Amino acid sequence: MPTKRACTACHRVKCRCVFSQETQSKCDRCIRLGIDCVPHVSRQGKRKPKAEKLTHDTESCHASVSQDQTMDKAASLRSGSNLHVRANLFTQSEAGKLRTTSQSQEAPSSSPTLHQCRDLQLSLHKDLASIRETRLSTPPMASNTTLERAASTTRHQQGDSGKNRSLSDTSIPLRQWINHACNFDGTSHNSPQYLECCLRIAVSLSKRISDAEELSCGSLPIDMANWAKFVAVKLRESDIDHLCGQDGHSASQNASDNLDLLESWLDDICEENETDTLSFHNGCFYNVDFADFFAYDTKLIEKSAEYVSSQDQRQRIYALGLVFYELFSGGRLPPPDVLPCSVPQDTGATHESYGVLNLSDLNLAKLDDSNEVSRNEFDRRKKEPEPQAPLLSCIELLKGIGLPYRLCDLLFSMLDCINGDLSGDDAYMNMSEVTSDLQLMIDKPLKFLHDPDVVTISAVGLQLKQISLPRDREFTSLQDAYNRSTEGSSEFAIIAGGSGTGKSYLAFQLGRHITSCGGIFLSVKFNQLTQTNPLSALVMAFNQYCNIFTEMKDSDWVKSIATKLRGALGQDANYLIKVIPKLSEILDCEAPDAALDQDCVNGLHKIHYLLIRFVEVISSCSKVTVTLHLDDLQWADSFSLSVLEQILKMPEEDKRFFFIGCYRADEMVQSHPFMKIVDSSGAFGISLTLIHLDCMDKDTVNTTTKGNILFFSRLLISLNTEGLLNLSLGRCRWVWDEEQIQSRKLPHDVASFFSHNIRTLSPQVQSALQVLSCLGSADEIELSILESNLSLEVVNSLKVAVEEGFVSKEDRLYHFSHDKIHQAAYEMAQVEDRRLEHLQYGICLLKFLDGTADVTGMLFTAVGQINLAGPSVVTDQRHYIEFAAHNLMACKKAMGMSEYTAASAYAKNGILFIKEDNPWRVHYTICLNLFELAIKCMLVLGDFDSLTKLSDEVYRNARSLEDKLGTLFAVMTSLAYTSKITDSIDMGLSILSQLGHEMPISSTLNDIMPLVKQTLQDLDVHDNVLLSYKKTTDTRHLMAMKCLAKLEMTTAMVDSLLHPIVTCKMIKLTIDYGLSPTAPVGFAYFAGILLKQGEMLAGFRFAKLAMQMLDQVGSKEFAGDVILRSTQVLCFHLPLLSVNEYPVQGQEVALAVGDVSFACGLKLVYCVTMFWAGSNLLTVKNVSAKDSRYMKGQNHLTTYNCLILLYHSILALVGEPINEEVMEDQLTNPFQRITYYFQRMYLSFLLNIDDELRHRAEEFFEFRKVYECKISIWYAMHEFYGGLVSFFMYRETGDTVWLDRGKQCKSALRLWAEHGSSWNFAQKLYLLEAEEHYCQTNLLAAQESYESAISSSRLHKFVNDEALACELAGYFYLQVGMLAASREHLECAHEKYIKWGAMRKVYKIFDFLQQTFECNSANSGTIMMKGHNRDQVL
Repeated sequence: MPTKRACTACHRVKCRCVFSQETQSKCDRCIRLGIDCVPHVSRQGKRKPKAEKLTHDTESCHASVSQDQTMDKAASLRSGSNLHVRANLFTQSEAGKLRTTSQSQEAPSSSPTLHQCRDLQLSLHKDLASIRETRLSTPPMASNTTLERAASTTRHQQGDSGKNRSLSDTSIPLRQWINHACNFDGTSHNSPQYLECCLRIAVSLSKRISDAEELSCGSLPIDMANWAKFVAVKLRESDIDHLCGQDGHSASQNASDNLDLLESWLDDICEENETDTLSFHNGCFYNVDFADFFAYDTKLIEKSAEYVSSQDQRQRIYALGLVFYELFSGGRLPPPDVLPCSVPQDTGATHESYGVLNLSDLNLAKLDDSNEVSRNEFDRRKKEPEPQAPLLSCIELLKGIGLPYRLCDLLFSMLDCINGDLSGDDAYMNMSEVTSDLQLMIDKPLKFLHDPDVVTISAVGLQLKQISLPRDREFTSLQDAYNRSTEGSSEFAIIAGGSGTGKSYLAFQLGRHITSCGGIFLSVKFNQLTQTNPLSALVMAFNQYCNIFTEMKDSDWVKSIATKLRGALGQDANYLIKVIPKLSEILDCEAPDAALDQDCVNGLHKIHYLLIRFVEVISSCSKVTVTLHLDDLQWADSFSLSVLEQILKMPEEDKRFFFIGCYRADEMVQSHPFMKIVDSSGAFGISLTLIHLDCMDKDTVNTTTKGNILFFSRLLISLNTEGLLNLSLGRCRWVWDEEQIQSRKLPHDVASFFSHNIRTLSPQVQSALQVLSCLGSADEIELSILESNLSLEVVNSLKVAVEEGFVSKEDRLYHFSHDKIHQAAYEMAQVEDRRLEHLQYGICLLKFLDGTADVTGMLFTAVGQINLAGPSVVTDQRHYIEFAAHNLMACKKAMGMSEYTAASAYAKNGILFIKEDNPWRVHYTICLNLFELAIKCMLVLGDFDSLTKLSDEVYRNARSLEDKLGTLFAVMTSLAYTSKITDSIDMGLSILSQLGHEMPISSTLNDIMPLVKQTLQDLDVHDNVLLSYKKTTDTRHLMAMKCLAKLEMTTAMVDSLLHPIVTCKMIKLTIDYGLSPTAPVGFAYFAGILLKQGEMLAGFRFAKLAMQMLDQVGSKEFAGDVILRSTQVLCFHLPLLSVNEYPVQGQEVALAVGDVSFACGLKLVYCVTMFWAGSNLLTVKNVSAKDSRYMKGQNHLTTYNCLILLYHSILALVGEPINEEVMEDQLTNPFQRITYYFQRMYLSFLLNIDDELRHRAEEFFEFRKVYECKISIWYAMHEFYGGLVSFFMYRETGDTVWLDRGKQCKSALRLWAEHGSSWNFAQKLYLLEAEEHYCQTNLLAAQESYESAISSSRLHKFVNDEALACELAGYFYLQVGMLAASREHLECAHEKYIKWGAMRKVYKIFDFLQQTFECNSANSGTIMMKGHNRDQVL
């Protein structure tokens, strides 16, 4: 029942509260709306003051929307049309008009009064009630409002240019929008939010006219002087959409569900109108979508061909300028003398434009954000007559109210177009130019809209952080590559280009993006003019990375990293600390003073391995991808590139690094080591992103700078310093004197320009730059030493150079900002003067180091300075030998860090400083040491020509055999590396002869057998006795053992008769002289010889003894060789899968000492053992692919070719394509060829390729007569499958030769099964026996042997042998007529091949079953749904 009271909700609709029940605490309306029932409190007399009237007349903004239109919209509401449309029409048109009316002091008579608004509110409530009753059952009706008809007509005439730009229900007139937007929450007309909306409106209008001109269709209002009243602003549908529903199919439902909320909202609007504070929901006036023209039918004109004339274009630009003036000024109109009552004709009037600089380098300059100028301002070029005073005054008015100067200039240019066709480029010629400039202001407001800080710029002058061309596309490519790397992809981005093109800037731009996203960005730069410290660039990068850890040293995360590093590096952590000093702060340990005593060849690979292990550990612990920027790669040292290559070739799952490399394209030759890395990257799954940067084009710059951005930026600063380029405080823009600039004589290149600028500095700063240019880069300690000894003021002067931008300082390190500046400073002095300075600086640093420990690498800097000076400038004869000795010290230290390129340079320079006529007689020890170290470096670097020349010098001057032994062994090793195996063997035998150990020149098998038996008798003692032998220290004996160890490897490849003699000689010398680091090698090879001769238990004993002896001798130098040979023997005694733990351990040990050759051999053994042990083929395939990539990366072709043959066999079995076949002429040694013939025969047999099998089997057996594989698991498979093929060929051909071959192979398997590992060989022996019985038609014995082979394979878990035994048994049963047994065994083979992963065999057996038994195997149905392409597999 009604009451006398009214709550707030009921008061809004002018009715009393109704309570259906007396106990209700809320009225019916509040219950329905779900709101609190609050009594209404009258606010009469408490209205807020009315807003101040705007400066422009608001009558015009209502002229286009009459009260009839309001009634039309209200009628549309009553008709039940779409509620979404009706709500928008009311809220954004009539409500906006109400607000405007309430804010105007003089409301127009045509505007609805407050009573009219209330009437409209009541009518709306009635409509809503009607809609609620009918549930929107009435179908929507088309709106016939004048505004919508005009918008429809406009869209129809616009054609394609008007698509998706509907001016309808959410549009309001421009002037009405300006009124609301400028006064919403007191917002100023020059606020950033308002300017942003105005720019969007301006762009849409200029784009609308530009499209119409280009398409020659559409219509525009005739009255160009009053275009503003024909513009409507389209607002984005946001809050209203949320209230009423956006989707067409659900609009009615949403409207029905929200009628009460809409009704309440409409009440709020009218309530707010009472208080003159009408505001739209969430400031929707700032949700501007676009703007466009609407017009009455009588106000439209059709375009014609003349409509696009230049005069008409200028008139439209002028007309739109008037709209923009009113828009950006917040509703102000230009003065009457600027605003003509009709569009003036072309009077030919001209005026003066702003004076500009005719320095075309300025066109596309991108300055620092604080002092960049608009493209419009730089495009002004010619002086014109003075413009109209009224126009200038109205533009100055805009500047006075705070509008950005650049926007004011744009408006001036648009309004100035009406004065005629100007000469030059000052005025806009078409609307597309206006659109372009407006879009620049939106996209980059800091650069093209906001005014520079003139006070700061006037105080400090032109400051350019960096100038670069637009590189958005290139930056996006880098960003995409980085994003892919974070997802696990192996990525390498390369930026190439000329000097000064912005390569480094682009990389650092990405670095800022990475660090802002929480990533890690490290940057290093390689140097050209100085002989830098070994590994200086990478050391700097890894030290930077370690600094990140040391800052969080006490965190659990860093402690876990330290624990993992200690576990991964072991005792070799101390070795790595010599390379990465900062690592000691993480691991809390110090680097040893002396270099580790090891073979120099392995030392280089060892440091590679340790660095890779370091990267693997930190990558696995890193939470983000680490980006490493390598700048100036054209000057990178070979060692740094080799480490980079190893990291790049790491498996993707172990690597969280993203590399960016920069180099100068004109200085990078194709033969550079880095280009070899680039060329081979694709083979290792590395994705390259190549970016080439060019200078600015010839249309943008003049011939002075040739488009060089570095030159260009420095030139601008120079012009500003000289007063030729200044900032105008009054005009807030850069001005210049073109004539003086053109008359100035500019340097012809960037180096000359920097030289000229350096000479303008004070003498003290020039001297400091000269010192730094000789050093390349230097820390404050080195500079302070030079200051104190040479009476120079360096550090303080360099601080001035830092302020001038010539030098950069990072921590305590000074370096030049750009290498061109470095070059300019270095070339200021004459060549002879520079050499004297190098000598002087080197002597000062050496004096400081005299008697002190070098912990900073200063020795390399000092000796590098001495070497740059050269012997020719040394005048004191006593310095020659002193400098040679220091080069020797630097060489040893570099070799201790495994940097052999720098070490070889130090050794060669040391030799050059020995100037006596007979230096070997006067300084024998220094000469011998320098030559020996140089020879070792040449051996590592592969410079065998230089090695030969140096070794000849040692042969002539060495005083004893002991002094020659190191050189002789190096020459022997170099011959082996160059595939001169026979020459290497002869050299080894010669060395042994000189040491008193004669070796037989030729021998026979009859000579070998007694020697092996005698050696076996000599070793008939307990193993503990052998392990307790003393260690020998005799130099001659140690060299003899090293030569014999090298001969073990070479004779094993080419001389099977000499090899046992060498092995027995090593055993004999160990017994006579004691243990040596190479003693385990002899025992490992001896185990293989015994196994080959049938001494199974003895061979097993010495294989284990050899690995135990490794710990006893305390050296891991030959551990890889020992573990490889011993593992091959253990395969005949232990289950294959259990043996595989030794190759895994052996790889780690071999790599830890840098023995890459035997690490590759152990990887090969691991993959081969997995394959023959019956491991899943997909697993073996993945491991083989990974290891083959590593072998190829190490260029170890012997093991690579063997593994790739196995890998291709795996691909053939799983049914995957082989991209590149291995050709026979690619194989370089007998082991590769025997492997090639065997794998071809194996595949032909297993895949039932009978027409090829005989030819390939004959190839294999013929080559075995020439070369027989050494004892290994591969040798065992040669015997097993050789026997199976022989028995098969006998049944096919009846030739007894094949039967005899099969029996010989079976005998070998019997020996291994009975005296070795029955686990590995029992089932193989059973299968050979079954095949032999089958050949001899002993069917019962054959059936029994087949079943034994199957059960033994199942027992010993060889799924590959079980599948093969079932398959051969199935063929046997089929041949003898036992069809059920045949089918059963073939189905079992089908199942086992599935388990093994040999999909090609699966489909072949499936087809055979279908063809033979006309049935589908139950198992086959399962496999057909695996998703394999059967035709491709077959």
